Amino acid sequence: MASEPTDGTGGGADRTTPVTTTAVRLVGDLLAVTGWVVLLALFFLQSTWPRWAFYALLIGGVGLYVTVTAAWRTTGRS
Repeated sequence: MASEPTDGTGGGADRTTPVTTTAVRLVGDLLAVTGWVVLLALFFLQSTWPRWAFYALLIGGVGLYVTVTAAWRTTGRS
């Protein structure tokens, strides 16, 4: 019988967890930013607002998203 590793790594399954977590976060970020871009684009195509307002809301929204989610990701680390 094979013994369990005693170094606390738990075998090969634990090594893929950070990769999986990063991939899930990346996909989530991609979906959120893409959704924001599509929402703004559809809104601005239906309205007569100036183009500079579109870019201001686009950059402001993405900047706010990055600020909020960066705080979420750093609070879990010690």
